Amino acid sequence: MSSVSKRDRIVSATVDLLLDDGLLSAQTRAVTERAGVGTGLLNHYFRWPDLRAAAWTRIFDGVAADMRRDGEGPTEALERFFAESFAEAARPLWRLWIEAEGLAVQDPPMALAVASARTGLRNRLTAILGEGVEQGEWMLTSPRATALRLEAMRDGLAGLLLADDPELDAAAASDLLRTAFRQETALSRYNIHGED
Repeated sequence: MSSVSKRDRIVSATVDLLLDDGLLSAQTRAVTERAGVGTGLLNHYFRWPDLRAAAWTRIFDGVAADMRRDGEGPTEALERFFAESFAEAARPLWRLWIEAEGLAVQDPPMALAVASARTGLRNRLTAILGEGVEQGEWMLTSPRATALRLEAMRDGLAGLLLADDPELDAAAASDLLRTAFRQETALSRYNIHGED
């Protein structure tokens, strides 16, 4: 087996482990068992913080790539963003994101991974919003600033859902995010944001 396929098998096993057990519970022993390799081989290719960050990055690169699917216009992509951000299938991703942000404070590879993922996700959302402006589907003073505000609101709502806030469910969270976007587009018509 080539070194590339061994490395990829180790990263893929780590991705599966992170999705199943979370970032904080993952251990190298579980990775070696899933990948069918010894600890020595894992250590030959990766330091644990680098492997963990590489697997986490692969997961969130996939999330970013899925923000805009082939054949989707900006309206369809944005509606899916609203609907899927709080779906049950997104819960493991939110847990991984929150755990990564906590690790990033003292783990340089994870700090780089989180910063890169955040930029990639924001760039994808900004592109969707900007294309909607170009196509006349909505008006925004600054698609980038709107993307940042929508992300902040989504992140906060996801945190409340993970904490089982009794006043919020996934459908209500999606509606709140849609409403925030509608308010952004209404305000932009009057240019009262004071945006950059």
